[in-house]
Amino acid sequence: MGRSLLYVLLPAFLLLAGCSGKQYDKSNADMKANLEPELWNTSQILDNLQRGRPLTEQEKKALASRGAIQFDLDVKENEEVQVFLQYFSIDKRGSMDTWLRRAEPHLPYVRAVLASYNLPPDLIALPFIESGYNTMAYSPVGAGGMWQFMPYTGRRFGLTVDWWVDERRDPYKSTVAAAKYLTKLYQMFGDWNLALAAYNAGEGKISRVMAASGQCDFFDIAKDPKLLKEETRHYVPKFLAVLKIFQNLDSLGFKKVNWQAGPNLKEVPAPGGTDLAALAQACSMPWEQFREYNPGFRRQVSPPDMTVNVYVPVAKEQVALAFLKNPENSQPTGGQVYTAQAGETWWNIARKSGMPVAELRQLNAGLPETLPPGQAVRIALSASGADNANLAEGPDACVPKPLAASGKPQRHHVSKGDTVPGIARKYGVSTQDLLAANKMKRAGRLTLGSWLNIPGSQPAAPAQPTLAAKPNAVPVPGEAGKTHTVARGESVGSIAAKYDVTTQELMAANGLRSPKELLAGKRLAIPGKPGQKTPERAAPEPVQIASAGSYVVKPGDTAHAIARTQGVDPKQLAAANPGRLDKLRPGDRLTLPASAKAPAQVAAAPANREPAKNDTPAKPIAAPQSPAAKTVAQAPIVPAAKAFAQASSQPAPAAKQPAAPQAQASKAAGKSVNYKVGPGDTLWGIAKKFNVDPSSLMAWNNIKSSNALQTGSQLTIHSQ
Repeated sequence: MGRSLLYVLLPAFLLLAGCSGKQYDKSNADMKANLEPELWNTSQILDNLQRGRPLTEQEKKALASRGAIQFDLDVKENEEVQVFLQYFSIDKRGSMDTWLRRAEPHLPYVRAVLASYNLPPDLIALPFIESGYNTMAYSPVGAGGMWQFMPYTGRRFGLTVDWWVDERRDPYKSTVAAAKYLTKLYQMFGDWNLALAAYNAGEGKISRVMAASGQCDFFDIAKDPKLLKEETRHYVPKFLAVLKIFQNLDSLGFKKVNWQAGPNLKEVPAPGGTDLAALAQACSMPWEQFREYNPGFRRQVSPPDMTVNVYVPVAKEQVALAFLKNPENSQPTGGQVYTAQAGETWWNIARKSGMPVAELRQLNAGLPETLPPGQAVRIALSASGADNANLAEGPDACVPKPLAASGKPQRHHVSKGDTVPGIARKYGVSTQDLLAANKMKRAGRLTLGSWLNIPGSQPAAPAQPTLAAKPNAVPVPGEAGKTHTVARGESVGSIAAKYDVTTQELMAANGLRSPKELLAGKRLAIPGKPGQKTPERAAPEPVQIASAGSYVVKPGDTAHAIARTQGVDPKQLAAANPGRLDKLRPGDRLTLPASAKAPAQVAAAPANREPAKNDTPAKPIAAPQSPAAKTVAQAPIVPAAKAFAQASSQPAPAAKQPAAPQAQASKAAGKSVNYKVGPGDTLWGIAKKFNVDPSSLMAWNNIKSSNALQTGSQLTIHSQ
């Protein structure tokens, strides 16, 4: 979306980026292009399209179906929609199936936000052709997230894109931003064909094309290949084809969408600099699961200068709040600590750790400009682990990657942005020595992908920081004879940690010169033999706790639930079972501290669990709402997914911003009250105001569609 807008507004973008101080770094590993070709390579799609195939009866019915947006197409335009429909339902059926399953957790929220902005429900199909509903998607030109915002456009509509976070990946905030952008586009053009084309190419491009051609109809404009790029000319037909597939899944042989697939999440405010990895661990959640709920974070530490909302399962809310109240009581895991050496500067540490100087200073705001020897400096780790390879693994220290031994040459693979002086600084050699080692006359432009020889006669490297000696150090054995097949997203550090070996040992055992040589599918040998000397790790101090018995872990148990049912403090339970609560398995026997209640004293209470599909809560649990929706657009909090699935949603295509709600109507518990609909009121907002189910509100007042709500009408509401 808005890909051509990058070129149209490039001068303004550069100016704003320079003034903001927050640079969008496309070289970061977690922002590499990963968008499926069928979503962006229009030329490849058109080359592979098989035209003229006869339509089945089911396809004819799908093409004839009508939606909230009325598109009047001629014969040729209908033929193009037909070709795209067959392409995505037959040729790329596997991709469409993947996108549908990927979309399920997000569909209820997207539908609710569209309704709150009075946008056509048909727009729910837009993320299919933008990203395949992939929250982590990046296009080759830098568009990101489920709605494929360019960085500049995302910032225009309230999304933060910097080194710490990329809110284009936040499905809740980005959906609100997309609703605001679509509302603006419809207000500009008054036509959904043109609005959708502008979403793809940018409103500036479409406005100029209309002015130059004198045409006001998108399909008339699209007939001239000189006016619009190929991708934009075919954008609306492609959208229509995918929309008709989505509206006719059953008849076209696709599996129906499960509108209950989304997790029940709760927003928890986390202060600046929160160790997110430690928070996930406190909630007994693997980091991968936590990141799936919170894809907007680019680091395992939250931005130091702002409070952010973290999404956790409803059952984990109290555990998360308890952690955030006293985070210092937990072992830091989302960052590392580097001990400054004599004479070291912030720039030196930033270069060694791979963390920008500005962000390094931001995370360590209380430290002086000149670092004293022995000063501990916090280093934030990447959320994906992809750019942590230059850090030593382990919770105790951040150790720079060792330079090549003196006298032994090393090679450097030239990548985008490399310069001769920059490479010389990286390896601690002079520019002249580097030029001489590669028979280069001057420090000119380097060839991308070439190799440079790094001279071995480098100056003595500064003393490397060492780990402080730990009491009760015990050897950690390797796992001899084992192999590991690298999965996508794994790093040398994560694999080494899994098998309790160092990154250096793992790389040496497999002939890896750099962590970047690790490829998905590669089989690694795991070093370590019985009796082999291995790195030492600190053993925990023995905890002397009187025992009150034991507890056998049952399926579905969590550490917090066990502590609650046994009447003990979770910290005491953890102290009595060091290192055993992170990965609970049914059948494990845990030691209960003396403060545990006798079995007869413990009230019967189920372990924390997610609400079952057929549970009926006392009041609807709201899906997580973006702060942008609350503070900027005043969009109502989104009701439960079950209510979305039951309610019929057909809002008019008029793009009106909801106005602030009227004064709260009084309500008596257990009694019926009357409510007068005010300007800007929505069905969802009124339901939220009275804590009732939207589908019930519609049934009480015989409302067939949310579009039927009229200003001044009286609603009967049965208070709960």
